[in-house]
Amino acid sequence: MNEPALPRIVPITPNALPIGWRTFFAKHRIQLHVLVLYENEAENGKYWPAREIIARGLARGDHRDANTVIDSTSGNFGVSLATVVRQENERDPGFPIKNVACVVPISLPQGKRDRLEKHGVRLINAKDSLDAMRVAKCEAQKRGWWLTGQYWNVDNSRGYWRIAGHIAEKLPMLGMAAWGVGSGGGCSGVMPVLDRSFAQRSFKLHRVAVVLEDGHKIGGVRDEAALEPGTLKWRAPNIDDVCFVEADPSYKFSAALWREGIPVGPSTGFACEGASQAARKLAIMRLLDTIRAPDGFVHILAPALDKRGPYRSEYGDRKILFSSPDA
Repeated sequence: MNEPALPRIVPITPNALPIGWRTFFAKHRIQLHVLVLYENEAENGKYWPAREIIARGLARGDHRDANTVIDSTSGNFGVSLATVVRQENERDPGFPIKNVACVVPISLPQGKRDRLEKHGVRLINAKDSLDAMRVAKCEAQKRGWWLTGQYWNVDNSRGYWRIAGHIAEKLPMLGMAAWGVGSGGGCSGVMPVLDRSFAQRSFKLHRVAVVLEDGHKIGGVRDEAALEPGTLKWRAPNIDDVCFVEADPSYKFSAALWREGIPVGPSTGFACEGASQAARKLAIMRLLDTIRAPDGFVHILAPALDKRGPYRSEYGDRKILFSSPDA
């Protein structure tokens, strides 16, 4: 497989922060950066782990002559699987995988359903995200399909290793990395690499996992109960802190970031809100300077895994509107 271009890291100007965080960031000299992971053919950050899972799985023979892959998804991973399968079939007509099926919660927004179907994904409904894991396993066994198992597959984590190295190279002043937890692939893949990369420097790295508050919903991330059945090793020792974040501030933070010209989805605002809360905790404990870089700033990074377009109805429910169809 040809390697895609590595993602941009965009520094966020103070006016693109939510009003409630501007004073805090200015007072404590904090610079937020966003890692733009959606600038690829799948238009989302799950493209990286999907490529790794397919490539390494085929090399091991995990597909066992199946021509269809299946997994549960909230949208992005399914689109990424379909994109990788299409690209590889265009490159090599003999590529063994031809079809993608995904099990999705019945509550999956129509925008995400439309996007999956546009990419040729066969959809199978389940009652919720936990049931989707069970149904995907049952369908794979019944039909002889290849279950890629993103929530348990360590190749998911490996898909982020190259990205983590890129972060370390391009942002050596990084003091905090925050990642929303869905499959756990981002945290379990990125955080250990960053920890090793910065082990010998004079200031610390603070690694934050952001978990959805109970009873709230944001595509691609999960609450505590939903993380129990199957996630990768994102917890300690791979992180230093966990922040629980609700949906409303996540949508508002992501909408504020649109002023920077990056039309991010709500999981970006979710990670940024969690990072901001983690920084506030360090500040009140007089520990923020332990992650302050020699340039005098605390540099924080959060990922932008997808764009806002599939979440139009959810933003609309919160009276946050956008006219561009991108988007």
